[in-house]
Amino acid sequence: MSFKKTLLGGVALGLTVALPAAAQDDTTQIAFIPQIAGIPYYVAMEEGAQRAAEQLGVEYVQEGPTSTNAADQLRIFESFVNQGFDVIAISPLDEETLKPAISRALEQDIVVLTSDADAPGSDRQYFVAQALDQDLGYTLLDETVERIGDSGKIAIVSDSPTIQSMQNWIAAIEERAETTYPDIEIVSVDHTDGTAQRAYQFATDAMTRNPDLKAVLGMASTTCPGIAQAVEAAGASDEVLTAGYCSPNTARDAIKSGAMDFSVLWNPADLGYLTVWVGNELANGGEITDSFEVDGLEQTIEYMPENDVILLGPPAVFTEENVDDFDF
Repeated sequence: MSFKKTLLGGVALGLTVALPAAAQDDTTQIAFIPQIAGIPYYVAMEEGAQRAAEQLGVEYVQEGPTSTNAADQLRIFESFVNQGFDVIAISPLDEETLKPAISRALEQDIVVLTSDADAPGSDRQYFVAQALDQDLGYTLLDETVERIGDSGKIAIVSDSPTIQSMQNWIAAIEERAETTYPDIEIVSVDHTDGTAQRAYQFATDAMTRNPDLKAVLGMASTTCPGIAQAVEAAGASDEVLTAGYCSPNTARDAIKSGAMDFSVLWNPADLGYLTVWVGNELANGGEITDSFEVDGLEQTIEYMPENDVILLGPPAVFTEENVDDFDF
């Protein structure tokens, strides 16, 4: 990595003149906007981000919508722009909604990152990625096939169809099934409104339509509890596997009861830490040009210049055997 410190003075001066709210002290201000506020996954991400903020001496604020509502997320983004934050990171709900706002923020010399989910068609500068979308999709299906066999029917329950990362995971699952497991049939892909209740209903409907259903896969922490509850309520835990992208704390009870078989994810605290670290470097004139090490993280961080992705690492699989080893 190389750092172009000559840029620092120009960036700071631009913020001081144009944005009086940020001129009251020289502390770098970093904001992150999750897809939804309050769920354990984003709480863990905030904890890691705050740890990095304390070590780096920056101010960190996290605020998200109370439901997966793209308009509310946009309003929060624009509020941080108006307050003159140096760095705004966001896990986009809807890329198209955010595109103009991201462009306007960059015009004001604000560093704009995506983290946790991407908006590749926007002007965002870097995507701080938890794991490659393809690896996440492949891992979830591979782990499912290992348990149910290489044939059978699978239903998918996701969050909003505007969340590009989840669409990418679904595409990777479908591609993996087509090329590697041709006897796996994906019978439905449903999208919720961000609530466990809708996920419960979609999982129940999938089992009703397909009495021989072998698995239900949830694409979000908001959907995992719902699909596990649906299978448990139907008395089908021994016949229908449930799994998805869900934090250990959210999935723990279901995994231990047998209602959920496993979860695939990563460490969101590390993702939050890395997001703040990258934001601070860029706000202070740094430039990412190569893979690098970060004090406070064990793994080497990979940089993928072809699409400006900063990669935290490979997915992790949480099962009954290891779920108690994690607290997020």
